[in-house]
Amino acid sequence: METGIRFTGFGGQGVILMGVVLARAAALHDRPMTSEGKVIRKSAIQTQSYGPSARGGHSKCDVKISTGEMHYPFVEIPDYLVVMSQQAYEKYIHDVKPGTNVILDPDLVRVKPSGHVYLIKATKEAEGIGTRVVSNVVMLGAFREISDIVSYEALERAMLESVPKVTHDLNKAALALGKRLGQAAIQSHGKD
Repeated sequence: METGIRFTGFGGQGVILMGVVLARAAALHDRPMTSEGKVIRKSAIQTQSYGPSARGGHSKCDVKISTGEMHYPFVEIPDYLVVMSQQAYEKYIHDVKPGTNVILDPDLVRVKPSGHVYLIKATKEAEGIGTRVVSNVVMLGAFREISDIVSYEALERAMLESVPKVTHDLNKAALALGKRLGQAAIQSHGKD
């Protein structure tokens, strides 16, 4: 089974890092077991693209995760679309299918689509723990809770391998905050 995830936003938000961390967590650290006690091995493919300017232009990172062989590296229609800017929303919302789960920051995206939508105030909440720089990690923690595609431990390990050691405590706090926001979003899903 393959799952396609698309992280979108503008350059400088850490969208690419989100995909790199998720792919690393799935391929290297997540080892769930079957009911028979066999380890389930996952494969991951990560691709990225950004607009004409590194900071401020659109940014996209796709990740495919599978328990089997993958023969095509690109995500055409994502199962999850994570949106962190209005520009990215306008560019990528048309790539979804009726069952796509859309996770967005309502402070940065003005339009709320219908369907499977989760609102995560990642930027505002990141400011509450000291800096909006970790809003991507907050969103990643929320995405993990909503998708349950990798274990929290695998995601945290991959994240700590991918950020400077001096930022480990801040990023761990951001990931934990995202986990709580994701749990709250699941609880309120469908009550809007």
